[in-house]
Amino acid sequence: MQNQNFKWSIAAVGDALIATRIAQFNDPLDPKFSEMVKITKGADIGFINLENPLFRFSEFKGWPQVEHGGYWQVGPPEAAEDLKKIGFNLFNCANNHTTDYGVEGMQMTNDLLDRLEIVHSGTGMNLGLASRPGYYESVKGRFALIGFATSFTPMSRAGDSRKDMVGRPGLNALRVEHNIESDYSTFNTLRSAYLKYTGQKIDDLNEFEIHGIKINLGSETRIVDRLNTRDEERILHEVRNASKLADYVIVNSHSHEPSNESVEPPSWLIDFAKQNLDAGADTFIVHGPHQLRGIEVYKNKPIFYSLGNFIFHEELYDPLPADLYEIFDLPDSALQSDLEDVRFKGGTIGFPSNHLWYESVVAVPTFVDKKMIDLKLYPIDLGQKKPRSQRGVPRIADDDKGRQIIERLAQLSSPFGTSILYKDGIGVWVPK
Repeated sequence: MQNQNFKWSIAAVGDALIATRIAQFNDPLDPKFSEMVKITKGADIGFINLENPLFRFSEFKGWPQVEHGGYWQVGPPEAAEDLKKIGFNLFNCANNHTTDYGVEGMQMTNDLLDRLEIVHSGTGMNLGLASRPGYYESVKGRFALIGFATSFTPMSRAGDSRKDMVGRPGLNALRVEHNIESDYSTFNTLRSAYLKYTGQKIDDLNEFEIHGIKINLGSETRIVDRLNTRDEERILHEVRNASKLADYVIVNSHSHEPSNESVEPPSWLIDFAKQNLDAGADTFIVHGPHQLRGIEVYKNKPIFYSLGNFIFHEELYDPLPADLYEIFDLPDSALQSDLEDVRFKGGTIGFPSNHLWYESVVAVPTFVDKKMIDLKLYPIDLGQKKPRSQRGVPRIADDDKGRQIIERLAQLSSPFGTSILYKDGIGVWVPK
């Protein structure tokens, strides 16, 4: 880094659920896409969450796993090069789809990104490697990315090595234990059902577990979330280390909690985001919910509680495992489009039926040293009403749609004390 007063910027976007190539849209014939690319390439670094593995089935030696992130997803390897061409050079790879196609799919993706010299973080051949930052070297400084996930399949969690045992490949996980605390009446009802279900004779239990969920006696009925302290400290230790080895540190959490439908992040995620910034991170970004959540500015540093979707090819993954066809009771003769017709009932339910999953922003915070001095939010439209073959591709939104997106984001950000105005077609942060 030349000096301590350099101005630098990030172009940060939402989830990339990418099933096809996209660079072909960066053409004068598609001005709204090309306009967006000018923004993503105009920042000093571009950050994205890569939501699915990338490989060719003809080169794949594994198989789809029983555990999956809600749907089996894989895209072509050329998609990584396309994302790089439009300005993205920092990829988080830790999410609930990391091992849809096993460790083999995860490692093929990591090898691909390495060959393309794309910096990535969040996965590795053991927990130590999965926890490590990725470093991007720039004339404006050294940028570190630490990626982790709180939403993941059990088999995808990386494990530590020992001197007498090899570590387990997977992702950098922050485990969150979800317990139910019940008032006396509710607890007794659940306890009676549990005793009947298990056949146990003990009747003085103050705590029991049903299918992995702990139920405790408390003063009121509520869900209590607890972070795994080992995971919490490991991640914060990596942040503190990266803050000494890099000039700027970005942390990304892939967190669907409490659900995709909720626009409010859980309190533990809000607290942990701030712990990361206190430990030395400069920006904290959340992915997962597939729709926008609010923005908070904490000690002159931004927290994006969800940037929604950037590429949303939810209906284009082909081929798919037999398990999915079985779920929807489809015959062996059915093909991918038949499955999607049934899954979303011709677009009348689920993702294609709601515009919120197809509206987001390209967030461009600008910093001088460690302080954010400007934040611009460019509204993008992923084309909910377009044909299935074209739906899910981001473009700069028109004025009416753009205003709606920014005004909704401003409303979501207001509870965090963040003021956002719609001006000249974009959202603009108003510092206090």
